[in-house]
Amino acid sequence: MDLEAALLGFGLPPQPSIWAVPGAVISTDSDVSIFCRTPPGVTRVHLYYDEPYGKWFDHTPEGAQEVFEFCQQDMTHISAGIYYCVYKEKPSLTVDTGPQGFSERNVTLLCHTPHSFEIFILCRGGNASLPQNCSHQSHSAFLISPVSPGNRRTYRCFGSYKSNSYLWSLSSDPLELSIPDI
Repeated sequence: MDLEAALLGFGLPPQPSIWAVPGAVISTDSDVSIFCRTPPGVTRVHLYYDEPYGKWFDHTPEGAQEVFEFCQQDMTHISAGIYYCVYKEKPSLTVDTGPQGFSERNVTLLCHTPHSFEIFILCRGGNASLPQNCSHQSHSAFLISPVSPGNRRTYRCFGSYKSNSYLWSLSSDPLELSIPDI
């Protein structure tokens, strides 16, 4: 098995494609649009310009899309160079409805992430930019216990790494957990 096939087997995200219009070679002071195509579900793309200190262009559209456009005006020899598309995918949060995952007193929430995070964070309440009541652990299954009938709570999950635990992934969509009255 070659290295590429082995790495793809571990679920690395597919690389985005990139192209420029009117083309990769343009005249000085011309405008160019750089497009990034990503897999479905991507909600934020960064265009990175490879210069000595690096430079990011951020694009957050309304809703998910597959092609992102970055308009660069008045290109010069200083702004010409190598550009990269970088994207983030957000995790998803689900209720484990298996035999051990859901009962009258316990609920297990699963944080599914597109990358191999080392830390998983579950937050109750708040919003994506200001989460509240957070706990973290090294596995993606969170046991919520005890749960009471009639209670309604909103949860979100994030991923992170041990080497930089202050840098979190995007937030999952909120999951509203409501236990019906018996």
